[in-house]
Amino acid sequence: MAIHRINLPDMLYGREMRTVIWDDTAGTVEGTHSDVPGMQKTLARPTPVNCSSEGRELYLRDPAHDPTEFLWLLGFAFDGILYEPLRSTLPPVFDGVDLSPTEPAPRAQRDAQGNITDRYEDGSFIGYDMPYS
Repeated sequence: MAIHRINLPDMLYGREMRTVIWDDTAGTVEGTHSDVPGMQKTLARPTPVNCSSEGRELYLRDPAHDPTEFLWLLGFAFDGILYEPLRSTLPPVFDGVDLSPTEPAPRAQRDAQGNITDRYEDGSFIGYDMPYS
């Protein structure tokens, strides 16, 4: 394990590339990205960290050290990092790593067959982060 330098677009600075420096051994994060203070607060919280939303239940058990869970923090900062072409710019520690699994939230919208849906009964789109599986 090591220190990983990640360049991530920063929405507060017009998508300018800013740094996130993650030390997966010490379990710390530093850098110039505007989401770094939020990441630091998340890593300082007792685990499991509840990152659930209306559409998913997500509990991070070791985001300070586990790449599958730290990847969530990067995705929260800029979700485009989870997809190409940016995904391939991540350090090798993330090679072949998928996000840690989530569960649909009990209150997630479901269709008549019980399947989670991204639409309300009237057909309108629910919106960002709904539902996530």
